[in-house]
Parts: sequence; structure tokens; C-alpha cells
Amino acid sequence: MNQYINMAQQKDRITREEALSFLLTYIVVEQNHHLVLDQLALFNLTNLALRAVEEMADSECIIPHEAIESLAKEYLAAL
Repeated sequence: MNQYINMAQQKDRITREEALSFLLTYIVVEQNHHLVLDQLALFNLTNLALRAVEEMADSECIIPHEAIESLAKEYLAAL
């Protein structure tokens, strides 16, 4: 029964693909940052999206868009 509840809760959270989509939208549209998506940049952004998903899975208190925006700001600051 516990596994079923955990699986149901995980389905409600954001997926890696959704996190990547939001991340790209935030960086390009909201921050008006020009991205060149070569293999390395896409790899790094995908890992960043995965990190956001993992953070959200670890804590119920994290609001998805706030977590992703925070990671995006770190990413942009490191460029």
C-alpha cells in the first residue's frame, strides 16, 4: 500500500522533460539569454533539470518553478 501511495505522489511531481522545458523557457524567454545548444550545453541543462527533479522528490515543500528558477540563476551566473 505504501508503495502505491509513493508512486502516486511521484506522478504528481514534475518530470525531467517538464523541468528541462521550463528551464529553457525561463532562460531564453524570461531572462532573454541567448543559448547555443551544443552537446555539452544540452547535457549540462539536462543534468540541471534532473537535479531539480531530484530536489523536488526529496522535499514536498519545494515549489517546482522556484526550484528550477534558482538552479537556472546559478547556471547563468556560472556562464
